[in-house]
Amino acid sequence: MSSLPQGTLDSLQTHAVSALESSMISQALHARSGNPKGEELARSATENVRAMVGILHRLGAHEDQQAAAALAHPIPFHALDTPDVRELLAGLEALLPVAERVDAARGRACAEVIGGSAGLDLAEDLAQLIARISLEVHGPGEAVTGARE
Repeated sequence: MSSLPQGTLDSLQTHAVSALESSMISQALHARSGNPKGEELARSATENVRAMVGILHRLGAHEDQQAAAALAHPIPFHALDTPDVRELLAGLEALLPVAERVDAARGRACAEVIGGSAGLDLAEDLAQLIARISLEVHGPGEAVTGARE
């Protein structure tokens, strides 16, 4: 079987099922709008994600109902950009250099920034969280998130 913990497999399955549903909707919308290139890309995504769902199922993954419920009810737009969220983002951004120094001291850093951080462990995780919250607050854009979304 798999060496991944069951919770991780279940989480992967939940996200894969959500991606499958999204790709199928995208495919239908492209077909309806008469966009053959978009439809073909969405069809390819659907086939690939469907294969991933099948592989995860064969590995023993089951959809996590709690995670599925959270995905079914996304955070409302008005709750994405609040003073507390901006304060959290500023605090995380202030801690990123500290995390990079910790990673460097542990021998887990690059000489240059890659994907938002020079660190390859704690700083990398922190950079991903910063990118996620930046995306929530500012929306997508290379100027804000460094194209980390």
